[in-house]
Amino acid sequence: MNDELKIHYEEIYQEAGRLSQDNAHRIEFLTTSHYFDKLLPKGSRILDACAGTGDYAFYLAAQGHGVFACDLMEKHIEYIKAQPQADRLVGAEVANVLDLSRFNEGSFDVVLCMGALYHLFDPLEREKCVQECLRVLKPGGIFAFAYINRHAIYINHFAMARTPIEFWNEVRETGKNRVFYGMDFGEAQALAKKFPLEKIADIAIDGLCYPLAERFNTATDEEFAAFMDYHLATCEEPSISGYSMHGLWIGKKV
Repeated sequence: MNDELKIHYEEIYQEAGRLSQDNAHRIEFLTTSHYFDKLLPKGSRILDACAGTGDYAFYLAAQGHGVFACDLMEKHIEYIKAQPQADRLVGAEVANVLDLSRFNEGSFDVVLCMGALYHLFDPLEREKCVQECLRVLKPGGIFAFAYINRHAIYINHFAMARTPIEFWNEVRETGKNRVFYGMDFGEAQALAKKFPLEKIADIAIDGLCYPLAERFNTATDEEFAAFMDYHLATCEEPSISGYSMHGLWIGKKV
């Protein structure tokens, strides 16, 4: 494990509660869960391979799916196991998505990779990540991977005005944003095309939630609901998806 990445999650950043802390962050969860509800077969056996602190694992378990949660960070798995709803999960273990050898080939109906690609700078490691996820996914199963858009990172740095222009330019040219990797336009689709996958959707899951956070967080319930209606109607529109900080690619293994 990269020491810088471990320090980020164990000492600097608090992942627990990220998706529910305010309206701006709720957009990501509401959009993702909307698509999961729509696309995942009932009673699926699911591997949440990058579960973080369990937001999606617990949500999906509550919907009746059998969910096994994994994460690279021991801190996150300890948090999951300490939650009162932990017994709803099939299991929770520390694991590296680049090596899922503990699971047999074709073990799952659904595999979620909701974070590993945020941190893999080497294109060969990104391919290995997808390959390993697909190995444990049965034919016809659903595969979803989350990614970060580098141009949304750039816009966010500009909006915050806390970092030098040289830093923005590094993000634009290489996708590197400290421990995070931002994909360029079309890069997620190009990665998926290397594998036997049939695209279902490529989704802008949180739109402009970062630069417009103050507006979202001061919106009335009626205003926020109206925006979510708009967002869910347009979040697959390619002309605007590059400004979404987080993207979600969903496909079927063929």
